[in-house]
Amino acid sequence: MPYAINIRTDNESAMQIRELWRLASSFEASPSMEDMNYPPHITVAVYDEIAEQVLVSALRIGFEGKPKFTVRFVHLGYFETANSIVLWAAPVVPQSLRSAVQAIHEYVGATLCRPSYRPGSWVPHCSLALSVNLKRRDEALAFANTPIAAFEVVFDVADCAAFHPVMVLQECPLT
Repeated sequence: MPYAINIRTDNESAMQIRELWRLASSFEASPSMEDMNYPPHITVAVYDEIAEQVLVSALRIGFEGKPKFTVRFVHLGYFETANSIVLWAAPVVPQSLRSAVQAIHEYVGATLCRPSYRPGSWVPHCSLALSVNLKRRDEALAFANTPIAAFEVVFDVADCAAFHPVMVLQECPLT
């Protein structure tokens, strides 16, 4: 079972992300983000195998005692895989979040992290739709390339979780 370290938004500032979820889900057979039953989030690290104690310690090292992160979203984007398209909102990541992520990688070791979440490869994003059928590619890419008005979201909790389904293992409220 894979594990992730995330920051998430458990407050009303997430309304614009949830609206983008609704719009992006129109390209899916089923609304993947709503079906996840987990709030809007930015994943900072993913591990296929890691001791739970190390994962929890990494969460604490990265986020314990840290303030909430106000993140500005400025455009949409996408990842294309062999089987589907992932739509996402692109954040401007504050240096304080980058420093927290760096501390996590220094503690755990970046090579244990999935390659796309390692330093130099990580593309910070807030997923909007995880399973867009390739038959809807043109429509989905048109959506991803539509300009948006920049907006801010306050991320007020960091956590580590096992997934699918998402099971939060430990939370770290941000002050």
